[in-house]
Amino acid sequence: MPRIATLLLALLAALALAAGPAAARDSHAPAGARGDWLPSDVWVMSGWLPYDEARLESLLHVTRQDLDAWLDDRRSLGALAARHGHPDRRRLAALLVAPRAADHRGTPLATLRARALDTLTQPHLARHLLFHVYHSHQLPRHARQVFGVSTAGYLRLRDRGRTPRRIAAAGGLSGRSLHGRLHAFFADRARRGVAAGAISPREARDLLAVQDAGLDAYIDRPYRTSAQQACYAGQHHHDGGHDSRECPGTGGQMDMS
Repeated sequence: MPRIATLLLALLAALALAAGPAAARDSHAPAGARGDWLPSDVWVMSGWLPYDEARLESLLHVTRQDLDAWLDDRRSLGALAARHGHPDRRRLAALLVAPRAADHRGTPLATLRARALDTLTQPHLARHLLFHVYHSHQLPRHARQVFGVSTAGYLRLRDRGRTPRRIAAAGGLSGRSLHGRLHAFFADRARRGVAAGAISPREARDLLAVQDAGLDAYIDRPYRTSAQQACYAGQHHHDGGHDSRECPGTGGQMDMS
């Protein structure tokens, strides 16, 4: 339970999206990409961390709060690791996924190592995987079963800055029903990730526990409108940063899922 409480506190902090500098683009982002660019790979969009977060924390001798305080879309996990005795990022990536060598489901160990290395070198990717636990590309595609509205209806209401609860209400669903449907959706995503070998059973359980613990906050947090999201991600200072004060209304709203 202490671990879940810690994860929930970090999750709520991530949902708050307090005003401050936004992302500089990850080095893997294509030229001209927005500051919130992420690869479209299923493992990224599903939040399937290729190693156990608990192993990362154990190897670096850090807590989840330490990770949350360090990662700001500019400082990488690899830089943090170097401060904690792991300067070789490739070696650390191999250490992180080593316990999964006996897992012969779907995803080759070499692929998991490559993904682990990406989490060490790409700050926004790492923050997304560790803390943006409701950001799923599959959610709009399953809008009917989760929210009771069509995909088009979900996207329209989301882009107007509605909360998940209000979107579900438009589909005739109560908050309690939405809570249960979201749990079922994320549990199914976890099962699919484990079956594909993209995430370990332990990490899948921990991820689902974090998602469940924060659902009450999530369903009442408004999405950013499409204009707010574009402003927040797209306006940068000369050094690649961004002042969210230039985008009114973005301080307490969620990134789009």
